[in-house]
Amino acid sequence: MKTIILNGTEVHTDKDITILELARENNVDIPTLCFLKDCGNFGKCGVCMVEVEGKGFRAACVAKVEDGMVINTETDEVKERIKKRVSTLLDKHEFKCGQCSRKENCEFLKLVIKTKARASNPFLPTAEEKSALVDDRSKAIVIDRSKCVLCGRCVAACKEHTGTCSIQFIKKDGQRAVGTVNDLCFDDSNCLLCGQCVVACPVAALKEKSHVEKVQEALNDPKKHVIVAMAPSIRTAMGELFRMGFGKDVTGKLYTALRMLGFDKIFDINFGADMTIMEEATELLQRIEKGGPFPMFTSCCPAWVRQAQNYYPELLDNLSSAKSPQQIFGTASKTYYPSISGIAPEDVYTVTIMPCNDKKYEADIPFMEVNGLRDIDASLTTRELAQMIKNAKIKFADLEDGEADPSMGTYSGAGAIFGATGGVMEAAIRSAKDFAENKELENVDYTEVRGFKGIKEAEVEIAGNKYNVAVINGAANFFEFMKSGKIDEKQYHFIEVMGCPGGCINGGGQPHVSAIDRENVDYRKLRASVLYNQDKNVLSKRKSHDNPAIIKMYDSYFGKPGEGLAHKLLHVKYTKDKNVSKHE
Repeated sequence: MKTIILNGTEVHTDKDITILELARENNVDIPTLCFLKDCGNFGKCGVCMVEVEGKGFRAACVAKVEDGMVINTETDEVKERIKKRVSTLLDKHEFKCGQCSRKENCEFLKLVIKTKARASNPFLPTAEEKSALVDDRSKAIVIDRSKCVLCGRCVAACKEHTGTCSIQFIKKDGQRAVGTVNDLCFDDSNCLLCGQCVVACPVAALKEKSHVEKVQEALNDPKKHVIVAMAPSIRTAMGELFRMGFGKDVTGKLYTALRMLGFDKIFDINFGADMTIMEEATELLQRIEKGGPFPMFTSCCPAWVRQAQNYYPELLDNLSSAKSPQQIFGTASKTYYPSISGIAPEDVYTVTIMPCNDKKYEADIPFMEVNGLRDIDASLTTRELAQMIKNAKIKFADLEDGEADPSMGTYSGAGAIFGATGGVMEAAIRSAKDFAENKELENVDYTEVRGFKGIKEAEVEIAGNKYNVAVINGAANFFEFMKSGKIDEKQYHFIEVMGCPGGCINGGGQPHVSAIDRENVDYRKLRASVLYNQDKNVLSKRKSHDNPAIIKMYDSYFGKPGEGLAHKLLHVKYTKDKNVSKHE
């Protein structure tokens, strides 16, 4: 047991911990910026300064607690050192907060306000200098180095959560900076475009490629019929951006807000998720009948698809050919929807609200089109939609609940749970079992594939036969899975992979969560609870194939899942060349 004097109070610990951890355990606030516990990032910014009697000043996130230590965190000299350090960081940070996308949740701004720091030599780049500092070559992610404070959180998040180390500290124009190896465009590198670096960033140095402008342009064009659909996980997280707390279901408010923004039809990507399951469950049964190839991998997550293309091209034939919910919905919006609405396909402008930066890249893949029209015309993140709502001065928290339009807005519980890791697997099993056994099974909860463990395994029974399945969330966990040799040792039949830890609820386009909340709040569980609650308690249909809108669409337009027109329009086959599909 160690005895420490912390700000004049005797405290005790028997753990091998840092001064910062000790302080937090005893409700003593020490300012931090680079510290991100879940990524193991520390010791980069020099903000968490404390004074240890007899040992001088120490960085609290690095210095370990020792017996007999006398620690002061609130002396004038400590405060002055922290203030000077923040001022030094300000000298390299463009401190223009008015139009900044992070002004409401910038961790650096809060630190500046708390310390009352000011830049000694304000950094005010000219338009030409600013342009050189912004790298917007990617279709998904933008780096603004005029905002970067070199805290290293993005580098640590990439290493910890993806295992690719795609973003690193590099030398650019003779200066230390963050970027890809050889300063490649993100899209041309081994980056997965998942955006875990973006949500780890405490400032606006990393952000999504904005589609707000072109969506607004479409809304203002009287010739365009603009439809919109949100992904499952948007409804679990949007409330956070309007001070409503974690785990708040705001589905109805979102429908209302989208109508107020001027969209012509309000649909739901959950409908697209149900479409994906119709095709994917059918494909799984077809592979079972043919004897493979196994395992069949889900292909809903574009970050995972890029991981396979970049690192495991030998697995590409094993990916399901069913389009992701976003792209399959987009295809239906340019084919089925015009057939029932009487609107020309070329006049339909399809917008999605997604939890992922990567969905912007996916929407732009050359072969993601039908009859010369893009499946998806624009994809907004959760954060971008929130900004549009705020710009329109809509009081989101006060809105009455609205409803989606029925033709492509009705969805099942299976479609809802897509947003959480294991959800695609569970939804597919529900339909595959019913299809194979030709009856409506009542037990539809497969809890063994739920939860946030990086690698989950289970055995499921379909039509009297047993099949091995696995659910992997977090790209780094898939690397570990492959290193383990399990894929060769054990016969897997179906594997779900999601690039982000926890699945889409924790996607790179979701609301930023501060370092302290990431440490203390189980926000992934709270977000996922919204989806599982909708599945079990809100929706009357819990299987994709029971969705009446899906039944109507297949009966009247696509025909049988996995065959004919459905297979022609709703499937793609990925290759190592990211611009080419095997169907071309």
